[in-house]
Amino acid sequence: MRPGNPLREIDPVIAGRWSSRAIDPDLPVSREQVERLLEAARWAPSSFNNQPWRFLVLTEDDPVSLRKGRETLMEGNAWALNAPVLLFSLALATYPGKSRKNRRRGYETGMSVLAMAYQAVQEGLVFHQMAGFSIQAVRESFGISEEYDIFAAVAVGVPGREDLLDARAQAMETEERTRFQPEEFIRWNEWKKWERDASG
Repeated sequence: MRPGNPLREIDPVIAGRWSSRAIDPDLPVSREQVERLLEAARWAPSSFNNQPWRFLVLTEDDPVSLRKGRETLMEGNAWALNAPVLLFSLALATYPGKSRKNRRRGYETGMSVLAMAYQAVQEGLVFHQMAGFSIQAVRESFGISEEYDIFAAVAVGVPGREDLLDARAQAMETEERTRFQPEEFIRWNEWKKWERDASG
């Protein structure tokens, strides 16, 4: 938890949840804790109860698989090598047993991962989602076909000391948390494009 400064009173978990990079390399995450994260994901909403999300879970119980997963991470995410659990979020691209694409699959998978993130707060765990990894390397290392989209990697661990991080990552642990002001992302009753959204 690292509380922000919400403009209105909201659930403190929503205001305080954040993605730390400081993970203790010596403390494990129990199988029961991981299963509770996945149970939270299981109860996320989806259209027609379709549940397109899939998860590849790598733990220290299988060091070879965990090493393969870590090798897909980009250099900027070297801090995540301390995490005893690495997840990859995926989605089945079509509706089960059909050829029709599920265009909501990314939206719904994102909700399932957010449910996990909130459960991680209850567990007292770091839960840090990452885009910095090679999707192709994950496919090749684990034999994942193109029928599945691969969205994100997630480092899960016990909070650790900030001095385990390099200077850049340490600075990100303490910088002020900010969000857009409401007028920067909300339109009431009529639509008008924001200037910053313009391409080119």
